[in-house]
Formats: sequence, C-alpha cells, structure tokens
Amino acid sequence: MQAQVKNDVGIIVGNVLELETGKAVGDATLSLFRSGDSVTAKKALTDKNGNFEFDNLPIGFYRLVISSMGFSTKNIDSIHIREERYDFNLGDLKLSRSSAQLEEVIVYAEKPLIENKDGKITYNVGESALSAGSSTAEILKNMPLVSNDPEGRILLKGKEPKILIDDKPTDLNAQQLADLLESLPGSSIERIELMSNPPPQYASEPGGVINIVTKKGKVGVVGRVTLSGGTRGEGKLSANVSYRRQNLVLSGTAGIAINNFTGESYSRRENYYKDSTNYFHTDGSFINRNLRPSIRLQADYDLTKKHAISAVLQSNYNLFENESNTQYKNLSKDQDIYRLSTRSNASDGLGYTNAVSLTYTYKSLKSAERLQVIASGNLGRNDNDRDFFQQFLDPNYSPLGLDSLQQQALEYKSKSAQFRINYDKPLPWKGISLSTGASFSRVINHNVLNTQFFKRATQEFVNNDRLSNDFRFLQDIYTIRAALNFRLKKEWRLTAGVQAEETNNTFIFLKGNVADVTSRYLNWLPNATFRKDFNKVFNTALVYRATIRRPGITELNPNIDYSDPYNLRFGNPYLLPSLAHTFDWNLGFTKGKYYINSSVGYNKVQDVFNTIRTLIDNGITEVTYQNIADRQEYEASLWGGYTFNKRLRMNASAGYTYNQYGETEKLLYKYRNGATFYTSINYNYTPMPLLTFEGTARYSSFADPQGRSRSNLTMNFGVQRKLMNKRLIVSFNVIDPLRAQKLVSYTYGTRFSLENFRTTNTRNFQLTIAYQLNKMQQKKQSEKQKEDMLKKLKDKKLVQ
Repeated sequence: MQAQVKNDVGIIVGNVLELETGKAVGDATLSLFRSGDSVTAKKALTDKNGNFEFDNLPIGFYRLVISSMGFSTKNIDSIHIREERYDFNLGDLKLSRSSAQLEEVIVYAEKPLIENKDGKITYNVGESALSAGSSTAEILKNMPLVSNDPEGRILLKGKEPKILIDDKPTDLNAQQLADLLESLPGSSIERIELMSNPPPQYASEPGGVINIVTKKGKVGVVGRVTLSGGTRGEGKLSANVSYRRQNLVLSGTAGIAINNFTGESYSRRENYYKDSTNYFHTDGSFINRNLRPSIRLQADYDLTKKHAISAVLQSNYNLFENESNTQYKNLSKDQDIYRLSTRSNASDGLGYTNAVSLTYTYKSLKSAERLQVIASGNLGRNDNDRDFFQQFLDPNYSPLGLDSLQQQALEYKSKSAQFRINYDKPLPWKGISLSTGASFSRVINHNVLNTQFFKRATQEFVNNDRLSNDFRFLQDIYTIRAALNFRLKKEWRLTAGVQAEETNNTFIFLKGNVADVTSRYLNWLPNATFRKDFNKVFNTALVYRATIRRPGITELNPNIDYSDPYNLRFGNPYLLPSLAHTFDWNLGFTKGKYYINSSVGYNKVQDVFNTIRTLIDNGITEVTYQNIADRQEYEASLWGGYTFNKRLRMNASAGYTYNQYGETEKLLYKYRNGATFYTSINYNYTPMPLLTFEGTARYSSFADPQGRSRSNLTMNFGVQRKLMNKRLIVSFNVIDPLRAQKLVSYTYGTRFSLENFRTTNTRNFQLTIAYQLNKMQQKKQSEKQKEDMLKKLKDKKLVQ
C-alpha cells in the first residue's frame, strides 16, 4: 500500500498592532476558518508583543478573524495555502478603535515569493516564514543572475552592482560588504530587489543595483546569537538585537570572524625576443589570516505619518597577517636554469572603516510625492608593514651569499562625505510624474609609502626613493538629474531622463618622481525605458542607458607593489573614465508554479580601462591599468524558477557576454575577442516544516583583453534543523566537497605568453548554531488562557 503524503504543512504568522499608536495588541483573539466552513479550524491568542503563529495547516483557502476588546474586528479572507506556496507572513495587522468602524473585511492579496515587475526582480523575503534561519548573504545566493568573481565580489549579470540598503548606497569595500551581508539575519529583511536596468537615480551605474530592504521589526525586543566554525580554519560569532515601540525601531548587529586561507600557485611564462626565447617559472604557497570585528547600529523614527528620520552607524575592522613563499626560475631556450632564487614575503597590519549616514524622508499621504535627503561620511585607515627576503642560488640550489632584504611600510588614510537628494512628484497632467535629484561626494586620501633596502656594507636600511612616495588624492563628483515618467494607454509606459555629472581628480605628490596630476570631465548621460505589460503574466521592455565607470583609487594609485620583483604592479593616475551606451531588450513571463525571464543586449564601451601586462628589460613584466581601446559587447541572459511541489523549489540562471575589439588593437597589442560565461543552479527542499536542505552549484569563465580567467565548478550543500520550538537552528554545510576552488588565467602579450594557476582551500565542512534569545509564540495554551479566550469569544458574540 502506498504511504499517504502528509499535506498539513501550512504556516501563517504575523503580528497585531494598534492603528493609531503602533503599540502591540496583546491577548487579541485569532480565529482561523477554512473557506466554506463555519467551524473554526484553529484559535490562538497574540503574545505580549502582538505576535501569533498557526502551523500544521492543511492545503486550502482560509479566513482569519482578529478581535480584541475595544477594537473593531478585522476579517482577512482568501489566504490560499497550496503546494507551491504554503508559508505566509502577514506582517503588521493593525486594528482600529471600535468607535472608528465596526468591522473591516480585507481580501488578502498575496505577493509571490519572486516577482518580475517594472524591470525589477524582487524576492519577497518577508512573505516567507522560512527565512528566519538564513543570513542575507545566503538569501542572495538563491537569487537569479547573482554570482561572485574569483576575488569574491558580488556580481549582477557579470558586472559589479551598486549595493543599497533601504535605498541608501553603501560605501564599503568587497570584504566589508561580505561581512555585513553575513551578519544581517534573513528574518530582518523584507525584500531584495535586483535592478540590472535600474531606475533614473541610478541609471548611470554600469553594473545595475541590488537594494536590500529591511523590516521595521516586531514590537518588543527580538534577538539572536549565531556561532559557526569550519574545518577550513574559520570561526564566527555574531549577535543581532532589534527593539520596536510605536514609531521607533532600534536594531544592532555585532560580530567577530576569524579566517585562515591557505593555497598554492604557479606561473609559466615564455618570453619572446628578436633572436631568442627564454622561460620564467614560479612556484609558491601562501597563508592569509584575518580577524574581523564589525558592528552595525540603526535607528528609525517616524516623526509623523509624513516625516521620518533614520541613522546608521557601521564599523568594520580587519587585523591581518599574511605569509608567502615563492621560488623563481629563469630558464634558457633549452630549459636550462641560468638564474634561481627564493623569496619570502610577510605582511601584517590593521585596516578599518567607520561610516555614518543620516536620512530624512517625506511622504505625501494623498499622492506619490516623496522627498529623501541622505548625508553620510566615512573614515578609514589601512596600515600595512611588509618584509621581503630574497635568497639567490646557483643552478644546483647552493646559496650564492647574495641575499636581499627589503621593507615597505604603507600608511593609507581616507575620509569621504556624500550628500544625495531624491524627489518624486506626480505632475498636474494625468499619467505623468517627475523624478529628479542631485548628489555630491568628496573623497580625500593620504597615502605614504616608504621602501627601504638593507645595505650589507653598513648593516643598515637605506631609503629607496624610486619605490617610495607620499601623495594626496582628492576626488569631487557632482551630479544632477531629471526624468519624466509617462503612463500611456494600454499599459504602455515610457521613462526618459538625463544625468549631468562632473568629476574632478587631483593628485598632489609630496614625495616621488611623478608630477602633480589634475583631471576634470563633464558628461551628459541620457536614459530611456519603453515598457509594455500585456497582462499579469507577460511583459517586455526596451532600455537605453548611457553609463560611466570611473577609475577609483585602486586603479589610479601609482604605488609600486614590490612583493614580486619580476612582476611589478602599480596604478595609473592618468586614467580616463569609461563611458558606455547600453541597449537591452527584456522579456518576462510568470505564471503559477514557474517564471522565466530573458534579456539580450548590445553595449558600445569607450575608453575601456583594464590591467595590461607588458614585458620590459631583464625578463620583468609591469602590470598597470590602461585605457586600452573601445569595445563592443553582445549580451544574453536567461533566468527562471519552478516550484515542483510544496517541498521542492529550484531556480537557475545563465549569462553570456562576447567582447569584441578593433582590428588595429588586435594587430598591434594582441588583444583578443572573448566571451564571459556564468551559470548557477539552486534548490530548496523542505521535507517537513523544521527541516530544510539547500544546494548551490556555480561555474564562471571571464574574458580579458589579453586572455581569460577560468574557475572550476563550486558547490555548496546544506541541511538545516530547527529545534526547541524553533528557538535553536542548527545548520551543516559542505562546501566544494569534490575539489577546492581553482583559478587558471591565460595572458598573451606582444612579446610573451603566460599561464597562472591559483588554488585556495575552499573545501570546508561548516557547522552553524543559532539561538533565538526571545521566546517564540506559544503553541500550547493553559486552561486559564482557554477560559479567557472562550469568555472573549462569548463577549464578542462569535460563539453562542
């Protein structure tokens, strides 16, 4: 006999508040009815914070009735629990005083877990009661078209996006951003929005926008502590607490993480000269250790129903200690060693970034008029002391006594300020609205690099001015923009706008062999989107954007990285910005259990800047950024998802970009046309409400004007179990069980060819334990509570 599949896995959660004050309504009576059935399916009372939860609900339509002494009754109808959607978070349910209205009937209009609307992919995290056990970083991994490059940076459709939290830009580097996303619990997120073709205020961003929208939080105090560790040698302890009372929300997240990364590398270079060929080989190993404390505090306060203010404080620290050992071999055309050495590099230091932002928001109660003013500032520092010891050997590996010892001390200070204003307003003409705004940002960096060589004759360190400098870098960016939105007949919509942007860069060299550098550029960046919603299922859009990619301090910094004396690296203060004209055609189809979206595009990119490797004298290469050429890009992407049943959901995405250079650049500089490809597949399997299995697999291959970088397939499998009435969450992850992450790069220049290999110990078995500090909604009621509830039901005449 075939076993009957259990189908009572439905979940409905929410919290009940006063409409006028926002206070929690404790001991409110909740009656849950099956549609078409007058008999109550379940009853419950809210706790002191207004929270409630129903679980183990069979598939079907439900009606929820909420009542409390002194308040009008709220009736929520048409909650549909089904195979492809069985978990519902109704959020804040607000009761008005009984004198205002006797009864309120609402037909519940649910949001799908994933929406594709107005050119934006939205994952409604707050609609799922199952998000409490995940971090924001884990949720992002299940988003379509989101991936990571070999350096760990988040990519959207293969390009680095602008990251926003609550519509406010984050000014953090890749590692600080990763720490922040790992520390934000999924239960604090309302939704995540992916905008590969962003709205007018961010239309000039070449990589699009990811906006993470946080919840207002539950009434009262909510907290969670998380501890994790893995076989790779990492550990993490974090805690987050939120407090909500009427119009005030306070939240905080603090944590500390320890990481140990080990790996190996090699390179094989062939150098071409007019009358000969020789070879250069390296083999090395490394270990990187990091200690990263971080804290994030946020306060939101509604002054009135129209006016609100918000403040955020973010602080990230990084204490690091890195070591590497490398062997260098110079070989003749017959593969005979004619020069041999080993080099040990050690570095340690401290980096930190402290950021604060203040936001004022005005919302009209009668229209879509909205004003937002954001002011933020950052203070950062990075001190890095590095020692380089090189020992020269003869071909039979005997020491020659020609050891070399160098030191580099870097002091890097940064401070920045940003101011942004956004204003949206419907115009007097029907179907037309205005979106406008302006921004200003200032960055001030002070960089001091001192390099010394050990002089054997005098037994002292002496300065090396060629590898030392002291400079200040100032960057001011001004923008002003305006756009009009037209809502046309038959669900056609047109948005057209333009942004004017001026950037001023100044390098002032207090020490070094480079003259002061000043650059200024003004650009007009138009954008337009023509969109048609044929129905709730199918939509399409044509998009044009002019975008700008500005070089930052990483690309402009002229400091010479001497960690590898045969491959010197430095930035280029003379770089120009890269402008692009992008054209996209998007199609979206969403129905029932599945959704599918596609996009094709063409980009004309001007003054592309990229790292370029050049062979100079003595078999040494120099790697720096250059404006290399114009480029044409042809793009295509496809993403979609399917809900097989109430237990299993999957989504997958893939993208392809083909880069094409001019014939002149390919002939003179050996630039190569090439394709970037990325793909991912994710699944979520929940055999029972308290047990979840998840998995992710990714592959990527990145094109470069001088070659390409290719990573192997990376995988992550996890299982999660909830215990102790969901207060204790235990997760176990297996990362890259088959093979560690590997990166192979091929570079081809006019006088050399190079293969680089690097592997990192990504194979990991990780255990995570999270504990909810506050008590969850009670499942069982005492006899006294049952008597009180029955009395309330009789008083409200809900039962005879």
